[in-house]
Amino acid sequence: MSTVAESPAAPSLVALKRAVDELCALPREQMGASRKKHLRALQGAFERALTKHGLVPDAYDDLTSLLSVPSVTEFLRLASEGRIRGDDKTDRESDAQIRARIRAMEIIAQHTRTPFVRPEMPPAPALAPVVPPVTRSLLLEHFKGQVKRDISEPFRVRFLAMYGIVLDTAASSGTLAEQHVAHLARDLSTVRIQRPRQGRMAEPPPVEEWELSPATRDALNAYLPLRDQLTRRHQQDRQHEQNAVKHLWVSLEHNTRQLPDGTKVTEPPGMRLRARGVQRVFFRAAEALNDEMEQLLEERDAPQAGTAVPEWSPMPTRLEPLRRAVEDELRQREEEHGGVQQVIVLRGRTA
Repeated sequence: MSTVAESPAAPSLVALKRAVDELCALPREQMGASRKKHLRALQGAFERALTKHGLVPDAYDDLTSLLSVPSVTEFLRLASEGRIRGDDKTDRESDAQIRARIRAMEIIAQHTRTPFVRPEMPPAPALAPVVPPVTRSLLLEHFKGQVKRDISEPFRVRFLAMYGIVLDTAASSGTLAEQHVAHLARDLSTVRIQRPRQGRMAEPPPVEEWELSPATRDALNAYLPLRDQLTRRHQQDRQHEQNAVKHLWVSLEHNTRQLPDGTKVTEPPGMRLRARGVQRVFFRAAEALNDEMEQLLEERDAPQAGTAVPEWSPMPTRLEPLRRAVEDELRQREEEHGGVQQVIVLRGRTA
Protein backbone atom coordinates (compact mmCIF):
# COMPACT_ATOMS: atom_id res chain seq x y z
CA MET A 1 0.00 0.00 0.00
CA SER A 2 1.06 3.55 -0.62
CA THR A 3 1.85 6.14 1.97
CA VAL A 4 0.70 9.75 2.18
CA ALA A 5 0.77 11.40 -1.23
CA GLU A 6 3.25 14.22 -1.59
CA SER A 7 2.29 15.23 -5.12
CA PRO A 8 -0.96 16.00 -6.93
CA ALA A 9 0.27 13.49 -9.54
CA ALA A 10 -0.97 10.62 -7.38
CA PRO A 11 -2.64 8.01 -9.63
CA SER A 12 -5.94 8.40 -7.82
CA LEU A 13 -5.90 12.17 -8.33
CA VAL A 14 -4.95 11.77 -11.99
CA ALA A 15 -7.97 9.50 -12.46
CA LEU A 16 -10.17 11.93 -10.55
CA LYS A 17 -9.04 14.86 -12.68
CA ARG A 18 -9.66 12.90 -15.87
CA ALA A 19 -13.21 12.08 -14.77
CA VAL A 20 -13.95 15.68 -13.75
CA ASP A 21 -12.52 17.01 -17.03
CA GLU A 22 -14.78 14.66 -18.99
CA LEU A 23 -17.86 15.62 -17.00
CA CYS A 24 -17.11 19.35 -17.23
CA ALA A 25 -16.68 19.03 -20.99
CA LEU A 26 -20.28 17.83 -21.35
CA PRO A 27 -22.71 20.34 -22.84
CA ARG A 28 -24.88 22.34 -20.50
CA GLU A 29 -27.90 20.23 -21.44
CA GLN A 30 -26.21 17.19 -19.89
CA MET A 31 -24.32 18.77 -17.01
CA GLY A 32 -25.32 22.12 -15.55
CA ALA A 33 -22.88 24.85 -14.53
CA SER A 34 -23.64 24.39 -10.83
CA ARG A 35 -22.82 20.67 -10.98
CA LYS A 36 -19.58 21.39 -12.83
CA LYS A 37 -18.60 23.91 -10.17
CA HIS A 38 -19.19 21.34 -7.43
CA LEU A 39 -17.17 18.73 -9.32
CA ARG A 40 -14.19 21.08 -9.64
CA ALA A 41 -14.49 22.01 -5.97
CA LEU A 42 -14.48 18.32 -4.99
CA GLN A 43 -11.40 17.70 -7.12
CA GLY A 44 -9.52 20.48 -5.35
CA ALA A 45 -10.70 19.31 -1.93
CA PHE A 46 -9.51 15.75 -2.57
CA GLU A 47 -6.12 17.06 -3.73
CA ARG A 48 -5.74 19.05 -0.50
CA ALA A 49 -7.01 16.17 1.64
CA LEU A 50 -4.64 13.64 0.10
CA THR A 51 -1.51 15.76 -0.18
CA LYS A 52 -1.82 17.46 3.23
CA HIS A 53 -3.57 14.84 5.37
CA GLY A 54 -3.14 11.52 3.61
CA LEU A 55 -6.69 10.22 4.07
CA VAL A 56 -6.07 6.44 4.23
CA PRO A 57 -2.85 4.74 3.10
CA ASP A 58 -4.14 3.33 -0.19
CA ALA A 59 -6.13 6.41 -1.26
CA TYR A 60 -3.05 7.27 -3.34
CA ASP A 61 -3.46 4.20 -5.58
CA ASP A 62 -6.61 4.55 -7.70
CA LEU A 63 -10.07 6.02 -7.88
CA THR A 64 -11.67 2.99 -6.27
CA SER A 65 -9.52 3.43 -3.18
CA LEU A 66 -10.04 7.19 -3.16
CA LEU A 67 -13.81 6.68 -3.12
CA SER A 68 -13.72 3.79 -0.65
CA VAL A 69 -15.68 3.98 2.59
CA PRO A 70 -12.63 4.62 4.84
CA SER A 71 -11.25 7.29 2.50
CA VAL A 72 -14.57 9.10 2.09
CA THR A 73 -15.24 8.92 5.83
CA GLU A 74 -11.90 10.58 6.59
CA PHE A 75 -12.45 13.12 3.79
CA LEU A 76 -15.82 14.16 5.22
CA ARG A 77 -14.34 14.41 8.72
CA LEU A 78 -11.69 16.79 7.43
CA ALA A 79 -14.32 18.74 5.50
CA SER A 80 -16.59 19.07 8.52
CA GLU A 81 -13.63 20.49 10.47
CA GLY A 82 -12.87 23.04 7.77
CA ARG A 83 -9.40 21.63 7.06
CA ILE A 84 -9.63 21.21 3.27
CA ARG A 85 -11.35 24.38 2.18
CA GLY A 86 -10.02 26.14 -0.90
CA ASP A 87 -10.62 29.70 0.28
CA ASP A 88 -7.99 29.90 3.05
CA LYS A 89 -10.74 29.86 5.67
CA THR A 90 -10.95 27.40 8.55
CA ASP A 91 -14.71 27.48 9.17
CA ARG A 92 -16.48 24.15 9.31
CA GLU A 93 -18.17 23.26 6.06
CA SER A 94 -21.93 23.56 6.22
CA ASP A 95 -24.37 20.68 5.81
CA ALA A 96 -25.23 22.07 2.37
CA GLN A 97 -21.56 21.95 1.35
CA ILE A 98 -21.21 18.39 2.63
CA ARG A 99 -24.30 17.31 0.70
CA ALA A 100 -22.84 18.91 -2.45
CA ARG A 101 -19.56 17.01 -1.90
CA ILE A 102 -21.38 13.69 -1.59
CA ARG A 103 -23.54 14.31 -4.68
CA ALA A 104 -20.42 15.17 -6.67
CA MET A 105 -18.82 11.89 -5.56
CA GLU A 106 -21.89 10.00 -6.72
CA ILE A 107 -21.73 11.63 -10.14
CA ILE A 108 -18.05 10.75 -10.54
CA ALA A 109 -18.58 7.19 -9.35
CA GLN A 110 -21.47 6.69 -11.75
CA HIS A 111 -19.54 8.21 -14.66
CA THR A 112 -16.46 6.04 -14.05
CA ARG A 113 -18.41 2.97 -12.88
CA THR A 114 -16.47 3.03 -9.64
CA PRO A 115 -17.98 1.25 -6.61
CA PHE A 116 -19.30 3.82 -4.16
CA VAL A 117 -21.26 3.52 -0.95
CA ARG A 118 -22.99 6.80 -0.32
CA PRO A 119 -22.49 8.00 3.26
CA GLU A 120 -25.40 9.31 5.25
CA MET A 121 -26.39 12.75 4.06
CA PRO A 122 -26.62 15.59 6.58
CA PRO A 123 -30.28 16.50 7.08
CA ALA A 124 -31.65 19.01 4.62
CA PRO A 125 -32.98 22.21 6.16
CA ALA A 126 -36.73 22.52 6.58
CA LEU A 127 -38.35 24.43 3.76
CA ALA A 128 -39.31 27.96 4.61
CA PRO A 129 -43.06 28.55 4.91
CA VAL A 130 -44.68 29.56 1.67
CA VAL A 131 -46.04 33.05 1.18
CA PRO A 132 -49.78 33.14 2.04
CA PRO A 133 -52.31 34.51 -0.48
CA VAL A 134 -53.00 37.66 1.57
CA THR A 135 -49.35 38.64 1.56
CA ARG A 136 -48.97 37.90 -2.15
CA SER A 137 -52.04 40.00 -2.89
CA LEU A 138 -50.75 42.90 -0.79
CA LEU A 139 -47.44 42.80 -2.63
CA LEU A 140 -49.23 42.90 -5.98
CA GLU A 141 -51.57 45.73 -5.02
CA HIS A 142 -48.78 47.73 -3.39
CA PHE A 143 -46.63 47.80 -6.51
CA LYS A 144 -49.58 48.21 -8.87
CA GLY A 145 -50.51 51.32 -6.95
CA GLN A 146 -46.96 52.60 -7.09
CA VAL A 147 -46.74 52.06 -10.85
CA LYS A 148 -50.07 53.82 -11.43
CA ARG A 149 -48.92 56.82 -9.41
CA ASP A 150 -45.50 57.08 -11.02
CA ILE A 151 -45.11 55.01 -14.20
CA SER A 152 -41.60 56.41 -14.67
CA GLU A 153 -40.23 54.56 -11.61
CA PRO A 154 -38.21 51.84 -13.42
CA PHE A 155 -37.68 49.43 -10.53
CA ARG A 156 -41.39 49.12 -9.77
CA VAL A 157 -42.33 48.82 -13.44
CA ARG A 158 -39.85 45.99 -13.98
CA PHE A 159 -40.68 44.22 -10.74
CA LEU A 160 -44.43 44.25 -11.34
CA ALA A 161 -43.99 42.54 -14.73
CA MET A 162 -41.57 39.99 -13.29
CA TYR A 163 -43.86 39.32 -10.33
CA GLY A 164 -46.78 38.75 -12.69
CA ILE A 165 -44.82 36.07 -14.55
CA VAL A 166 -44.08 34.32 -11.25
CA LEU A 167 -47.72 34.42 -10.14
CA ASP A 168 -48.86 33.01 -13.50
CA THR A 169 -46.19 30.30 -13.96
CA ALA A 170 -44.32 29.67 -10.66
CA ALA A 171 -41.07 30.46 -12.48
CA SER A 172 -37.83 30.33 -10.48
CA SER A 173 -35.05 32.90 -10.58
CA GLY A 174 -33.08 30.64 -12.93
CA THR A 175 -36.06 30.31 -15.25
CA LEU A 176 -36.65 34.07 -15.28
CA ALA A 177 -32.97 34.71 -16.00
CA GLU A 178 -33.17 32.58 -19.17
CA GLN A 179 -36.28 34.22 -20.62
CA HIS A 180 -36.02 36.02 -23.96
CA VAL A 181 -38.37 38.64 -25.34
CA ALA A 182 -39.10 36.17 -28.14
CA HIS A 183 -40.67 33.84 -25.57
CA LEU A 184 -43.61 36.25 -25.26
CA ALA A 185 -46.48 36.00 -27.70
CA ARG A 186 -46.85 39.11 -29.86
CA ASP A 187 -50.10 39.98 -28.11
CA LEU A 188 -48.62 39.05 -24.70
CA SER A 189 -51.31 36.41 -24.24
CA THR A 190 -48.80 33.64 -23.44
CA VAL A 191 -45.20 33.11 -22.41
CA ARG A 192 -42.89 30.17 -23.04
CA ILE A 193 -40.61 28.99 -20.24
CA GLN A 194 -38.18 26.14 -19.73
CA ARG A 195 -37.46 25.18 -16.17
CA PRO A 196 -33.93 24.25 -15.04
CA ARG A 197 -32.82 20.64 -15.24
CA GLN A 198 -33.40 18.82 -11.95
CA GLY A 199 -30.88 16.36 -10.55
CA ARG A 200 -29.65 13.92 -13.17
CA MET A 201 -32.36 14.36 -15.76
CA ALA A 202 -31.18 12.84 -19.02
CA GLU A 203 -33.18 15.28 -21.11
CA PRO A 204 -33.92 18.95 -20.46
CA PRO A 205 -37.45 19.71 -19.27
CA PRO A 206 -39.95 20.45 -22.05
CA VAL A 207 -40.76 23.99 -23.04
CA GLU A 208 -44.02 25.10 -21.46
CA GLU A 209 -46.44 27.72 -22.73
CA TRP A 210 -48.52 29.51 -20.12
CA GLU A 211 -51.44 31.88 -20.52
CA LEU A 212 -50.76 35.26 -18.93
CA SER A 213 -53.29 37.06 -16.77
CA PRO A 214 -54.61 40.50 -17.78
CA ALA A 215 -52.68 42.08 -14.89
CA THR A 216 -49.42 40.55 -16.12
CA ARG A 217 -50.09 41.68 -19.68
CA ASP A 218 -50.67 45.23 -18.44
CA ALA A 219 -47.44 45.11 -16.45
CA LEU A 220 -45.49 43.84 -19.46
CA ASN A 221 -46.97 46.59 -21.63
CA ALA A 222 -45.51 49.07 -19.17
CA TYR A 223 -42.14 47.31 -18.85
CA LEU A 224 -41.29 46.51 -22.48
CA PRO A 225 -40.93 50.17 -23.61
CA LEU A 226 -38.64 50.74 -20.62
CA ARG A 227 -36.61 47.68 -21.60
CA ASP A 228 -36.32 48.96 -25.18
CA GLN A 229 -34.91 52.26 -23.90
CA LEU A 230 -32.38 50.48 -21.72
CA THR A 231 -31.15 48.11 -24.44
CA ARG A 232 -31.24 50.52 -27.37
CA ARG A 233 -27.58 51.43 -27.03
CA HIS A 234 -26.63 47.76 -27.32
CA GLN A 235 -28.76 47.20 -30.42
CA GLN A 236 -27.59 50.10 -32.56
CA ASP A 237 -25.05 47.92 -34.35
CA ARG A 238 -27.37 45.57 -36.21
CA GLN A 239 -24.48 44.02 -38.12
CA HIS A 240 -23.47 42.04 -35.04
CA GLU A 241 -26.45 40.02 -33.92
CA GLN A 242 -24.56 38.65 -30.94
CA ASN A 243 -24.43 42.16 -29.48
CA ALA A 244 -28.21 42.42 -29.26
CA VAL A 245 -29.66 41.87 -25.80
CA LYS A 246 -32.29 39.16 -26.25
CA HIS A 247 -33.12 38.46 -22.63
CA LEU A 248 -36.38 39.76 -21.23
CA TRP A 249 -35.13 40.98 -17.87
CA VAL A 250 -32.37 43.58 -17.95
CA SER A 251 -30.50 45.77 -15.47
CA LEU A 252 -31.49 49.32 -14.64
CA GLU A 253 -28.11 50.51 -13.38
CA HIS A 254 -24.40 49.90 -13.88
CA ASN A 255 -23.37 46.57 -12.37
CA THR A 256 -19.97 45.16 -11.46
CA ARG A 257 -19.58 41.47 -12.26
CA GLN A 258 -16.69 39.12 -11.50
CA LEU A 259 -15.56 36.76 -14.27
CA PRO A 260 -14.43 33.16 -13.56
CA ASP A 261 -10.79 34.28 -13.72
CA GLY A 262 -11.39 36.86 -11.01
CA THR A 263 -11.47 39.86 -13.34
CA LYS A 264 -14.13 42.45 -12.48
CA VAL A 265 -16.02 44.12 -15.30
CA THR A 266 -18.52 46.98 -15.14
CA GLU A 267 -21.60 46.51 -17.27
CA PRO A 268 -23.87 49.37 -18.36
CA PRO A 269 -27.64 49.44 -17.78
CA GLY A 270 -29.65 47.29 -20.15
CA MET A 271 -27.63 44.09 -19.77
CA ARG A 272 -29.31 40.77 -18.99
CA LEU A 273 -30.12 39.92 -15.40
CA ARG A 274 -28.68 36.63 -14.22
CA ALA A 275 -30.29 34.49 -11.53
CA ARG A 276 -28.65 36.39 -8.68
CA GLY A 277 -29.77 39.66 -10.19
CA VAL A 278 -33.34 38.38 -10.31
CA GLN A 279 -33.07 37.34 -6.67
CA ARG A 280 -31.87 40.82 -5.74
CA VAL A 281 -34.89 42.34 -7.46
CA PHE A 282 -37.24 40.30 -5.27
CA PHE A 283 -35.16 41.05 -2.17
CA ARG A 284 -35.51 44.80 -2.76
CA ALA A 285 -39.23 44.50 -3.49
CA ALA A 286 -39.92 42.49 -0.34
CA GLU A 287 -37.94 44.95 1.78
CA ALA A 288 -39.86 47.88 0.29
CA LEU A 289 -43.22 46.24 0.98
CA ASN A 290 -42.24 45.26 4.53
CA ASP A 291 -41.13 48.82 5.30
CA GLU A 292 -44.31 50.26 3.84
CA MET A 293 -46.55 47.89 5.78
CA GLU A 294 -44.73 48.61 9.03
CA GLN A 295 -45.38 52.29 8.51
CA LEU A 296 -49.05 51.67 7.81
CA LEU A 297 -49.40 49.53 10.92
CA GLU A 298 -47.98 52.36 13.00
CA GLU A 299 -50.50 54.86 11.64
CA ARG A 300 -53.76 54.88 13.57
CA ASP A 301 -55.82 55.93 10.55
CA ALA A 302 -54.16 53.70 7.99
CA PRO A 303 -56.72 52.84 5.26
CA GLN A 304 -55.82 49.14 5.53
CA ALA A 305 -56.49 48.98 9.28
CA GLY A 306 -59.15 46.43 10.14
CA THR A 307 -59.01 44.76 6.71
CA ALA A 308 -55.90 43.18 5.25
CA VAL A 309 -53.36 44.47 7.74
CA PRO A 310 -54.35 42.22 10.72
CA GLU A 311 -53.47 39.19 8.56
CA TRP A 312 -50.18 40.68 7.44
CA SER A 313 -46.94 38.76 7.99
CA PRO A 314 -43.61 40.05 6.72
CA MET A 315 -42.79 39.11 3.15
CA PRO A 316 -39.80 36.72 2.82
CA THR A 317 -36.95 38.38 0.97
CA ARG A 318 -36.27 35.25 -1.10
CA LEU A 319 -38.13 34.32 -4.26
CA GLU A 320 -38.28 30.58 -3.53
CA PRO A 321 -41.03 30.61 -0.83
CA LEU A 322 -43.14 32.74 -3.15
CA ARG A 323 -42.53 30.45 -6.11
CA ARG A 324 -43.41 27.34 -4.09
CA ALA A 325 -46.66 28.92 -2.90
CA VAL A 326 -47.72 29.57 -6.48
CA GLU A 327 -46.57 26.12 -7.56
CA ASP A 328 -48.67 24.49 -4.82
CA GLU A 329 -51.76 26.40 -5.94
CA LEU A 330 -51.19 25.56 -9.61
CA ARG A 331 -50.84 21.88 -8.70
CA GLN A 332 -54.02 22.02 -6.62
CA ARG A 333 -55.85 23.67 -9.52
CA GLU A 334 -54.67 20.87 -11.80
CA GLU A 335 -55.97 18.24 -9.38
CA GLU A 336 -59.32 20.01 -9.18
CA HIS A 337 -59.57 19.75 -12.96
CA GLY A 338 -59.09 16.00 -12.87
CA GLY A 339 -55.35 16.05 -13.47
CA VAL A 340 -55.62 18.06 -16.68
CA GLN A 341 -52.59 20.29 -17.03
CA GLN A 342 -53.32 23.99 -17.16
CA VAL A 343 -50.22 24.51 -19.30
CA ILE A 344 -49.63 23.79 -22.97
CA VAL A 345 -46.48 21.67 -23.21
CA LEU A 346 -44.54 22.13 -26.44
CA ARG A 347 -42.19 19.19 -26.80
CA GLY A 348 -39.27 19.09 -29.18
CA ARG A 349 -38.67 22.85 -29.04
CA THR A 350 -35.86 24.76 -27.41
CA ALA A 351 -36.04 27.91 -25.41
